[in-house]
Amino acid sequence: MIGRLKGRAGKIAYGTGNLGQALIYHMIGTFLIYFYINEVRLDPALVGVGFSVAYGVWNAINDPIAGYISDRTRTRWGRRIPYVLFGTPLVVIFFTLIWLPPVKDIPQSSQHDIGLFLHFLITVGVFELIYTFVTVGWNSLFPEMFQDLKDRLEVSIYRQVTAMIGLIIGFVIAPQIIYHFTREFGAINGWALTGLLLGCIAGGSFTMSLLGSREKREFSVAGTLPMVSAFRTTLTNRSFITAALCILMISWSWSLLAAISPFFVEYFLGGTIADITFISAPILLMAIIFYPFWRKIGIKYGTKKTLIASYTIATAVVLMFVLVADSVLEAIAVMIFYGIANSGVNLVREILIPDVIDEDEVKTGFRREGVYLGMAAFIDRFALGLTGISTITIFSWSGFAPGTAQPPLVILHMRILTATIFIIALACFLTAMKFYPLSAEKVNEVRSILEKLRRERGIA
Repeated sequence: MIGRLKGRAGKIAYGTGNLGQALIYHMIGTFLIYFYINEVRLDPALVGVGFSVAYGVWNAINDPIAGYISDRTRTRWGRRIPYVLFGTPLVVIFFTLIWLPPVKDIPQSSQHDIGLFLHFLITVGVFELIYTFVTVGWNSLFPEMFQDLKDRLEVSIYRQVTAMIGLIIGFVIAPQIIYHFTREFGAINGWALTGLLLGCIAGGSFTMSLLGSREKREFSVAGTLPMVSAFRTTLTNRSFITAALCILMISWSWSLLAAISPFFVEYFLGGTIADITFISAPILLMAIIFYPFWRKIGIKYGTKKTLIASYTIATAVVLMFVLVADSVLEAIAVMIFYGIANSGVNLVREILIPDVIDEDEVKTGFRREGVYLGMAAFIDRFALGLTGISTITIFSWSGFAPGTAQPPLVILHMRILTATIFIIALACFLTAMKFYPLSAEKVNEVRSILEKLRRERGIA
């Protein structure tokens, strides 16, 4: 069944894997901190530390190594596909365990439960290791299979549409599932059953993506650089470093917005967790509607200019949500415009690293998707670590107390602190983009050189 579908059907099948990636990302980013702080009542500082360690320090080890191992893997299925094929069932199992803490009652009688903290840290760490191998393998197929800008933007639309479906499930439907499951089966069983259901959906999407996945044997046979040289070359590549920093700032913004949304809806807008459905729906709808528009902009003006414009507009709209919105209806109105701008960010953001990989092939002669995407994932996952630090800052400095109505001064401090973090992320993004060297003209030059080199090597 691997690679059975070709043409547009194959592109769509491959793109379905992003449903699972987005679903897991948004469930973790939106509800993990909320679950352990607001439901389990584990100490917020312990949750923030565990979140930062699992998605910060631990990724310093597993993401780059997973990418390098993927580049060196030799099997009859290829370099990337085995990790997706055999790692997916384990992802489902450990994702479920994250939402099954070893407690009898929720909330806890003590916020400082070290055993519960260790469960949180170890389970998330093991899950993250397996999930890294699966996603690095799946993402590495993208720049290898699709190397023309128009093809990449076309497949990016399929990836982003399925990601939107994953986001709808993880960010819109999941609150409804949690709401009903916890009332029907109790808090612990309700969250665990939600994790199992959504984990199976994510696993199914990764498995389905294999129908449209293929690998070029020529790239596998060519090999890769030795480990030290591979990482030195990657970490001294100006194009990669600046692109990775841009991606990190975007992911930090997304992760923080997802993490604070349940708190903002409940304490600032006077809503319930179920209202997240109505606030996030315009984001998803506008994103899907405006993908063709942003694809045309990307083809005409190039990745760099399109990303700068769309992300700057999106951040300005987020600041309106954080600083101005006082009701669910106001939040819905603001999120319509956020969805339009963020549609461009979603579509174009993931073209940055494939462009860097193409430039690297011109310089080194090797296709090193694994190392670059592994290192990009390593840097990108720091967004969740930064989110952990950000939430500690917002909740601690503002005087937030979970489970009670917040005084106006606490709400004001939370708004200002949150807005400041979004502004810092935008400033860092624009600085990195200023030094990112792959303009539209440079990308076209690289592609022309690659076409010539591959004709000489006889690679289709």
